[in-house]
Formats: sequence, structure tokens, C-alpha cells
Amino acid sequence: MGKDIILQTENLKKYFRIRRGRVVKAVDDVSIEVERGKTLGLVGESGCGKSTLGRTIIRIYDPTEGRVILNGKDVSGKSTKRFRQDLARSVQMIFQDPYACLNPRMTVNDLIAEGWDLNHEIHYSAAERREKALELLNIVGLNEEHANRFPHEFSGGQRQRIGIARALSMNPELIICDEPISALDVSIQAQVMNLLLDLQRKQNLSYIFIAHDLSMVRYISDTVAVMYLGSIVEYADNRELYEHPQHPYTKALFSAIPVANPAAEKKRQRIKLEGEIPSPINAPKGCKFCTRCPHATPRCFEEVPQLKECAPGHKVACHLING
Repeated sequence: MGKDIILQTENLKKYFRIRRGRVVKAVDDVSIEVERGKTLGLVGESGCGKSTLGRTIIRIYDPTEGRVILNGKDVSGKSTKRFRQDLARSVQMIFQDPYACLNPRMTVNDLIAEGWDLNHEIHYSAAERREKALELLNIVGLNEEHANRFPHEFSGGQRQRIGIARALSMNPELIICDEPISALDVSIQAQVMNLLLDLQRKQNLSYIFIAHDLSMVRYISDTVAVMYLGSIVEYADNRELYEHPQHPYTKALFSAIPVANPAAEKKRQRIKLEGEIPSPINAPKGCKFCTRCPHATPRCFEEVPQLKECAPGHKVACHLING
């Protein structure tokens, strides 16, 4: 039986034009797939394009080139108001800062119901609107007394739960989670993660989970894509990638994951990368990682490596591995 793919991108690019005709290549030729009911983890250093990729998929940003295919339909070229309303019913986003994405002048009840109020195909009476908002609050672990409060009256974890309730209000098939736990305390992080997993099991949701916490990505993801300077450098099943990383950047990234055993932590070797990340305005001509890679050859500086399979389902963009 073939995979049930809910979303895929084909050679997706998002470039931003800045002063003097220069271009920031925030997302550069990215192709990924998300299976229905599964989670794709997206990892990489700050500024590598993870959040921009998520925002381009959901059409906060319009793609520069390439395609976004949702349920077999190309959704990358349209931009009408009706199209965006329809897209919102299939794809939603949970943002990194739960406070910044909530209107401080709106009550929680109105924040959750905002999507229904703006959508041309949803018509709820006032009583139905409140009942459904309360139902969503209950799902995310809040209660009726929270409905008439304002965002500033909640803790960070509670605000993130409100953000999750907003995303669920449109009954989406795919949710893009943009660092949903990075601003939360460790104990609250576990609660939010368990909530996301519980919702996925009950509603067969698909996630794109963007994060810096590699241990958390390993916990929640089915497949993982590693980004560097706007491009995917490695892409594989969760277990395969964490046990057999191939790309030099992935190995360095994973070597930074803390180990709970102090004795094991002391013995293991940390891979330290030299130099700074190149600017996305003036990226290297060949492999984008060549200026920091300890194994780079002259070919790496001249020729862009293609993302190819080095093992079944395991793709790597590296001349040293693919030959």
C-alpha cells in the first residue's frame, strides 16, 4: 500500500528582495512530504529558514517558485480571499510566541471564534458559537471560566493552549507547529507535547513540528528533515536519522544533544563546527555547508549537491556520501 500523502512541496523557494537588488534566499529548493496522521520534524540552526518554510506552506508568504500540493491539489498559485478562507479550513498554524498572536483586546471566546466569524461558509448562532468555543477550551485543558478573560490574564502555557484551541477551531487536517514549546517552562512543555500527541491520535491530525529541541523532535516525529541555510541537507525516518546520521552537519547537530547519564556525557565526543553561518544573501557557490565542513573538497565549493537516497527512504545532500 502506498503512502497517504496529505502535503508535499516541490522545489519550493521563498526569496526576499532587499536593498540594491540583493536577494535573501530564505527557502531554497525545498521538497518534503507529510503523511496523513504523521509528524514531520523540521530542525536546524536559527535563521536556517524553518519558520519561513512553514509560513510559505500556509501562505502567510507567497512562494517565489515551486509548488505546495495539499490533498493532491496545487495551492501555491492562488491568492484570493475565498481561497485563503478555504485553505484555513485545511491548514492551521501554532505560533512560537502565544502572546504575540492573540489580540489583547479580544476575550478567549472571541479569539477562538474569530475563524468562524471570518469564514463565508460557517454560520453559527451566538449560542452555538459559545458552545463550540467552550468545547474546544475543554479539549485543551481549560474551562468555562476562562472564556471571558483576556490573554494577559493567563500564563504562557495557558496562552499556548488557547493558540492550540484556535488552530483546532477550523477542524484542520494539518497543523504547522512553529516552536510551540520553546517559550514555556519544562514542566509545561511536557503537558503541551502530550496534548498534541493526544489530539493527533484522536483526530488523525498531521503535524509539521518546527523546533530547536532535538530530543523533543525525536519524541514526537515520524520523519525528520534537517535544514541548513534554506535547504534540506538530510531527510529520513526518525529512528534511521537519529541512529545513522550521514551529513556532516547533522552529525554535528546531533552531537550537541545532552545525555542524561553524566558518565556517558563525559566520554562522548562533541563535534564543534568552526566559523560562522554564511549569509543567505551571499551563500557559497557549491554546497552551502562547505565553509564549515571539516571534510570539504574542491568539488564541494563548486558544485551544488543534490538530495539523493543513500539508503531506502534516507536522503542526503552531500558529495562525500553520494559520490
